Amino acid sequence: MKRVLSVFLAILLIAVSLPTAYSASIFDGFVCEINENGTYTITGYRDFHTDYANIPAKINNIDVTAIGPGAFQSKSNLNTVRIPETVTAIGAMAFYGCPNLTTVIIGDNVKSIGAKAFNSCTSLTGVNLKNVEILGEYAFYGCTSLTELFCGNALKVIGQRAFHSCTSLNFIKWSPTLIYISDYVFSGCTAITALNFPDTLAYIGNSSFKGCSALASVAFGSGELEIAPYAFENCIALTQITIPSNVKTIGRCAFALREATSTEFSHSISITCSLYSGAIAYAKAHGLSVYIIETQQSVTLFGDADGNGIIDTNDAYLILRVAAAIEFTPDEAEFFLLDLNCNQVIDTGDAQLALKKAAGIV
Repeated sequence: MKRVLSVFLAILLIAVSLPTAYSASIFDGFVCEINENGTYTITGYRDFHTDYANIPAKINNIDVTAIGPGAFQSKSNLNTVRIPETVTAIGAMAFYGCPNLTTVIIGDNVKSIGAKAFNSCTSLTGVNLKNVEILGEYAFYGCTSLTELFCGNALKVIGQRAFHSCTSLNFIKWSPTLIYISDYVFSGCTAITALNFPDTLAYIGNSSFKGCSALASVAFGSGELEIAPYAFENCIALTQITIPSNVKTIGRCAFALREATSTEFSHSISITCSLYSGAIAYAKAHGLSVYIIETQQSVTLFGDADGNGIIDTNDAYLILRVAAAIEFTPDEAEFFLLDLNCNQVIDTGDAQLALKKAAGIV
């Protein structure tokens, strides 16, 4: 996980950098500034009478390589934007709050899109990120008409809340390079029904799909994956899920339900999982039953050493005897049943947890 975080931070540092712009001039309605590297950044737009912005690839035979922060912010008449191949970066809030913007054609060489770049573009219906590698936080937040998201071929990191409250979004084509989904990215996207994650994905952030109330199907890729706490909280249509062995860590209440005014969590999800996945620890921590793929059996009560359907002091005593090698040597399935603290050994800590369960403390 440290590798994933270091990659994430390094990429973000690259993503937020735009060319340093200097003196401004106006060309065909576009305000532009020359950068220290001799290229242009578009910093504003003065043509208030057209609904179409065809951003030039060159001005006076000099490449336009960036769209600056807030360059088209709150342009209420803007309907369509075409971004040329020469542009590599779209700055923060570049198209923030353009309520009638329906179409954005992103050039093939755009590598980064800044924070809130298309935030609150409530008429935008679809986006193809093409070769974008980094998507900033809140980038498409509140784009309530957005139905389709094509992540392109290069996207690695999606910043927090990037698609939060995109309530019409119902189709996502992931990038085959995606590594990191930050916190709350798709929270409140109530039209998403299915997710099929790529093999490259290593991290699903805190509350990243919280409140996706229509989500009924989730398929994980084959790469090692961590799921953060509350990632799929209140996904009420998600009643069953399969957790493969490569999902190593599942955070607290990742698949839980909670009433809006309550602090209490519950579960109604049916979990099928590998013995070697993080679902075992998750089930133990939340008192859930699971169906184990390898043994083809349901485990309804972790710690029930004597198999009588309840956790009592006798189970704690049997676990102690197993820990001391006095009792039977557990097979693979029995081991996962009795290793309550998930430390890969049967020890006194497991017996203590069994006693707490018997007393109703945990």
